Amino acid sequence: MKKSYFVSILFVFIVANSLAQSDQFTASYFEKLNNTHDVVSLPKWGPYSKRYAGISHIPDIQKGMRFDITAIPGYYRNRVMVPNVLFESGYYPWDISSDLSKITYRYEMEWKDQVYVDVTYSTLDTSTVLVSMKCVNNTSLPQELQLNLAGFINYPAPYSNVKAVCSKSIQFINATDYSDLEFATARPSDHLVYDGWLRGEERDAAFLNENGIGKGFGKEKGDQVSYAINLNEKEGVLTIRYKLEENSSSELIASGLVNEPILLKASSQFELIQIPYKSESSQTELKLTASGGGEIKLDGFFIGPETDSKDIQIVPQQKQFTPEFTKDLETGTLLLKYPDVDNYYGIAWDYPSSFVREILDEDLDIIFRKYVHEHNYLVFPGDNNGHYINVFMRPVEVEAMNENTVYAILCTGKKDEVQNRMSAFSKNPKQFTSKEKESDNAFAGDLEDGKPYRFSQNMMRTVLQSNIVYPIYTQGQFIRHYTPGKWWNSLYTWDGGFIALGLAEIDIQKSIQFLNTYTTPVGSQSAFIHHGSPVPVQMYAFYDLWNKTQSKELLNYFYPRLKQYYEFMAGHTHGSTINGFKSNLLKTWDYFYNSGGWDDYPPQKAVRDNQLEQTVSPVITTAHMIRAAKILRKAAIETGNKKDLKQYDTDIKTFTNALQNIAWDDDAQYFSYMVHDADGNPKEFYRDPKSGANFNMGLDGAYPIFSGICTPEQDSILIERIFSEDHMWSKAGICVVDKQAPYYRIDGYWNGAVWMPHQWFIWKAMLDLGKTDLAWKIADKALNVWKRETDETYFTYEHWFAKNARGAGWHQFGALSDPVLIWYNAYYKPGTVSTGFETWIEEQSFNNDNSNYTATLSFDEATIAHPRSIMVCMNPDFAYTVFINGKKAENKTRYKGLLEILLPVSNKTCSVSIKRL
Repeated sequence: MKKSYFVSILFVFIVANSLAQSDQFTASYFEKLNNTHDVVSLPKWGPYSKRYAGISHIPDIQKGMRFDITAIPGYYRNRVMVPNVLFESGYYPWDISSDLSKITYRYEMEWKDQVYVDVTYSTLDTSTVLVSMKCVNNTSLPQELQLNLAGFINYPAPYSNVKAVCSKSIQFINATDYSDLEFATARPSDHLVYDGWLRGEERDAAFLNENGIGKGFGKEKGDQVSYAINLNEKEGVLTIRYKLEENSSSELIASGLVNEPILLKASSQFELIQIPYKSESSQTELKLTASGGGEIKLDGFFIGPETDSKDIQIVPQQKQFTPEFTKDLETGTLLLKYPDVDNYYGIAWDYPSSFVREILDEDLDIIFRKYVHEHNYLVFPGDNNGHYINVFMRPVEVEAMNENTVYAILCTGKKDEVQNRMSAFSKNPKQFTSKEKESDNAFAGDLEDGKPYRFSQNMMRTVLQSNIVYPIYTQGQFIRHYTPGKWWNSLYTWDGGFIALGLAEIDIQKSIQFLNTYTTPVGSQSAFIHHGSPVPVQMYAFYDLWNKTQSKELLNYFYPRLKQYYEFMAGHTHGSTINGFKSNLLKTWDYFYNSGGWDDYPPQKAVRDNQLEQTVSPVITTAHMIRAAKILRKAAIETGNKKDLKQYDTDIKTFTNALQNIAWDDDAQYFSYMVHDADGNPKEFYRDPKSGANFNMGLDGAYPIFSGICTPEQDSILIERIFSEDHMWSKAGICVVDKQAPYYRIDGYWNGAVWMPHQWFIWKAMLDLGKTDLAWKIADKALNVWKRETDETYFTYEHWFAKNARGAGWHQFGALSDPVLIWYNAYYKPGTVSTGFETWIEEQSFNNDNSNYTATLSFDEATIAHPRSIMVCMNPDFAYTVFINGKKAENKTRYKGLLEILLPVSNKTCSVSIKRL
């Protein structure tokens, strides 16, 4: 039997095991996700630092504190490499296991791989991490290196600089714990608060719990906030902590617990004001209504007995960076205890030529390099705004064409537990080093045709999975969060959707949890978690997860959440301003300047620069909502919510008519941005003021092809534009602006550049249209462009210049670049099934060696039947026959193992069977 057959069986077991994860997604599994936005399956040890690459430990996820360890290699008495995650600093995320139990960073001391250090963090158990520092010398000269481990504690930002000192009889209610808050004049963001914060919420170190009410609250008469209160004492004193902006006057009209106007004092500082209360019930309400005149920042209020209320004090609070520590250089151990963390930390190392230093500064980068020649300093003086404990190992000698590995462990727990673990390592390091885990073999069983892409694919897998930060604050909680790059220390809705899509190619469980990050329970104040471009990629991640898992529990959990998301984006939700024109062309300018994630897309930029947000609509938002309605329509049928179909059908028809009857420019042969009059009626196409040309000659003007609403003639026209080298096709793939447009540039961020995400949407559209050759053209170009740049530079870039296909932008980017993972798996990983967005996989199964496949498919009935396609990656050791509804069907085999199948021109459910010959 062939060796490749055994490899295939191994891989199929891995894939089958991944797909079988759908069995564990029970209703109780999703119930645990209902009130969190954290990726709950992530471990406590992980690559969470926002400052220096390494490994972090989270002692208590609700506190927002993080303990970091970073490795700093260098040449002895010479250059050191501090791995700052916020700019290119010579290190590369090199390898990572899907469960994050093993993370490797490569430090390029001498480019390219002449002298380097591979630092690997292997989590042995929940308390212990093994650190291996492999120093490699591929030159003809001996090298003398140094190795450093630096540990430091991180507080969340902001972190309160004050705290309350009071009796235990006093209860404190944070101002954000309201039952309702209404501004007298409604704001577009009232039901979609940025970053998933609460309406009116502010975060600042001056608040007792880092957050309170602000955002202009109180400036207008009638702003009000209400609280449901459970009293410990029916009689006592209400103490309000507030700040009224200087040079203003205002009062709060209180009702419920107290019933009187409360005159506020304007000040640059927070003030306390006390009002006696007496209640007949322990359950009561407090409503505060502003008289207007100045912004009021409400921190919260204390409630308790009169005597104890008199003793409430607000005192300064400082971050306590400096640990108590005990070092033993003979055994190579260091015990740490930070004042604001309950557990202890320990570092033990197996290199005798070492000592321990302290760095008294907030930043390592400059000060560490500044004092590199102060060989005998045990303390590096600095700004005293931070503290780093440093284990310094030197010199580490590496002979020519040789290597040397130094080990250490990190551990945490109770004091005696940490001491015992360090002692055990000092006595016998091998009992720890022998437990170092093997690296994942992520490409086992993949098609040989995909072998040239594996290095660049692994770099993408590593960057995507290591771009995690903690803490991120949303919905009143700290979470661990995948980010496009460590530079972007925040939520990003559109990038987050693509991260979920990329994670689905690696770990379905984490993909589901990350999709959950951006959705909210039905009835939540915010319809979804919004930051940045409001492109509903979460809809497509949901669709993709369904087609991978066929999990009814997943469907039932996410459908109501995504319906809520959709209703806001379609303009149906109270407070949504998205469908504000009588044309029914949608716009999201009230929520963000960027309609499609394409920052300098010409008409979008012009709308913002000329403040035309109230009169001009793009195309992409309406196009996306048509496709989202079609997806949710299908989900509604599957979940038994057929009552929802009427709204989806109405929307699909309404939005389609708006694009076809209003936005199509027959002269330009693109769908157009539209200018509206003061009453919201469509007036004219938005044109480039310099040339008079339609301003939307680009992908926004072609996006309805993705929605499945174009006529055959329009499909033909737009496909020609997208794939013509005279228009949008380039050396790097699809540009977002037509090269014939007078406003096309070669130096733009998006204009004149190529990005992966919109190419992925067009790829899916080509599968929906049955045009597998054009789908291949997109994927093949993207994989090769990605491979060439990543192989050459070890960077995983944001975008590529259309003119020469060289990469640029952030150097360790995940998110919008991760469609390369999808394309690789689609074409080279057996067990992968790929469709557009109109093919719903009701059920599917592979046999043990991926040589047989069966599926039941249904289709988007809201779209007129037309040719569609499905791609199935099979075991390459066999030839196959394809059957559709029991009859032999034609298919295209691009190379051994990849089958491209044209589906019937019908919206009726069909069966597909692939059998080996």
